[in-house]
Amino acid sequence: MTEGAKTDEGETRDLILDQAEALIRHIGRKKTNVEDIGKKLGMSRANIYRFFPTRAAIDRGVYARHTSQALSAALMQSETLSQASARLAALLKDLHRRIRDDATHAPNVHALCVAAYLEDWPEAQRYVQRLTDAIENILRDAQTPAKLALDRRSAARAVVDAMTSFLNPGLVEQRLQGDQEIDNALHLQIVFVLCALGMKD
Repeated sequence: MTEGAKTDEGETRDLILDQAEALIRHIGRKKTNVEDIGKKLGMSRANIYRFFPTRAAIDRGVYARHTSQALSAALMQSETLSQASARLAALLKDLHRRIRDDATHAPNVHALCVAAYLEDWPEAQRYVQRLTDAIENILRDAQTPAKLALDRRSAARAVVDAMTSFLNPGLVEQRLQGDQEIDNALHLQIVFVLCALGMKD
């Protein structure tokens, strides 16, 4: 396959995901179907299935791209800070804010992300893996005490676990429904994480 053909295929996949995401945002995941996506693109169902073998694969593609963009943007923002503790805090706050923004302003996209976690999609697992990798990279730059019992990889996983109720879309939704002090709770949890890691904020 030539490079040009690969590029064309990638562009077509993106166009399908663009249209699928637009429909999901407007009418929701369950009402979005391949026929409607094809009509918007002037493309047959058979052609769409050349790029995505199932309707569920399109959902997973939309989710994977959405979370990848969110993580990349949050990382880019955090990398403007020099101190590792500030970078980690900024990353966690930004990712939480993006989930809350989706819940408030893009509820159908938020529902897609909730489904990804509840149904344990491979794409959700890969997102958590990428987040863990990003945190591990930040910890490499941190001045942590020699007595810290965990290696950096284990510490990164522990951070993700400790922040689950602020980074899992379904749990964030529950917090938004019942917790009037969510911003303060987020701040305290991040302070706790930094203290546990021996990182100065």
